[in-house]
Amino acid sequence: MRKLFAFFTATVFALSLFSCDPIPDPVNPDDPNTPENPDNPDGPDTPGPETPSVFDIAVQLQFNGAAFAQAGIDVELVDAAGTASYHAETNDNGAAAFQLLAGAYSASATFKTAAEGVRIVYNGSNPNIVVTAEGDKQFPIELQKVESKQIIIKEVYTTGCQNSAAGAGKSYSNDAYVILYNNSEMEADASNIVFGAIAPSTANATNKFYNTDGVLVYENDNWIPGYSAFWWFSSEVKIPAYSQIVVVLFGAIDHTQTVAESVNLSDPSYYWMNNSSVSAFTHAKYSVSENIPADHYLNGIQINLGTAWVVANNSPGIYIAQMPSSEAIALAENKDAYDTTQGSSGAQAIAKFPKANVIDAIDVWNSAQVAKSKPRFSADINTGYLVITNNNGYSAYRNVDKEATEALAENKDKLVYNYAGGTEDIEGGSTDTSGIDAEASIAAGAHIIYSETNDSGKDFHQRKVASLKK
Repeated sequence: MRKLFAFFTATVFALSLFSCDPIPDPVNPDDPNTPENPDNPDGPDTPGPETPSVFDIAVQLQFNGAAFAQAGIDVELVDAAGTASYHAETNDNGAAAFQLLAGAYSASATFKTAAEGVRIVYNGSNPNIVVTAEGDKQFPIELQKVESKQIIIKEVYTTGCQNSAAGAGKSYSNDAYVILYNNSEMEADASNIVFGAIAPSTANATNKFYNTDGVLVYENDNWIPGYSAFWWFSSEVKIPAYSQIVVVLFGAIDHTQTVAESVNLSDPSYYWMNNSSVSAFTHAKYSVSENIPADHYLNGIQINLGTAWVVANNSPGIYIAQMPSSEAIALAENKDAYDTTQGSSGAQAIAKFPKANVIDAIDVWNSAQVAKSKPRFSADINTGYLVITNNNGYSAYRNVDKEATEALAENKDKLVYNYAGGTEDIEGGSTDTSGIDAEASIAAGAHIIYSETNDSGKDFHQRKVASLKK
């Protein structure tokens, strides 16, 4: 990850560069005759009260013991009684200047930013700011760094639906999509997002990546399997705060025109994995509506043999990463570096995708094959799995982080409860235990924060109806 800031080891305090809230002076000490001085009504012959001393102090933000060199961060000081607060912004070296009366104060600062799909919060406090005539005039705040994913997989719909018009028991699965969501209060840049599929394509298939001791060969290594193809956006893509984009995997058309139980994926705001960018992907399920603009086409590069991206409808294993497309292309083209654990043939060889770039993943198992299935991601990327039933229009939908969502002040009176969209009433089904109906709450103007535990079984549930189904 790129370094966000330049850190300086020397602490520099430029007090003259700051504006802050000065302590108000109730009198004019330079003019004892002033009528605003009620304690000296008789003029200069009667001495007035002594003016309290005000001291210049500086608060220095630090990270890992060095100056946190970032300008414009608001630093707040609160007096011991909690009755007054003072604010100043940091200079280029991360120092904020104040003019304060002698006394005890607490200081705090928070800085939020985002980089490469990760939301980063630096937060710190110092409850021991004691200002005296002879004491320290420089005080540190040591910041703590907290990272969370900014861009997450909100929903995966690959399982297909019933096709009643074609006859009893017939199904349809050309309508797959993935929703990416900005799980933060800051705009997210998705331009360098790369989509990958884990191997084997189904969780119940023979998985030669397991050693005889039952541990994945890449469990403690720096890569995971890159299988079938990599995909990336062909233009700049920004996702506003608490918003989403839809990426269509195969048919970016209105599927409801032929299959009533399906979904309409022809919205011009949607993105599409353009099969013509991978010459071998000639499967008939690829199609695109004229409504989808060309700059919403994703480009791809093939890794294995096949006529379509190998994302199983009954047990998809998908991950997203932040990586320039040039690096994804280089990975796919460097066949000498392929892993051949699964096999050396063109249909089995694997490109080693670096774990450091992965920002989210989901592992889904077919409800009819759970006993034969095994996790495909190493534990540092994803633990657990979601069980899903095929061909019923169900989707893997992310659960709401109840505490974080309810803590957003803007959500007051906008959250919709008594969620009834799960499938807990069927064998092997699941639901969102937060009780918050995310889609209904969003429609009411709420901002949703979704669960992030890196455990597909805890982060997702089987939703009764795919969220794009109208």
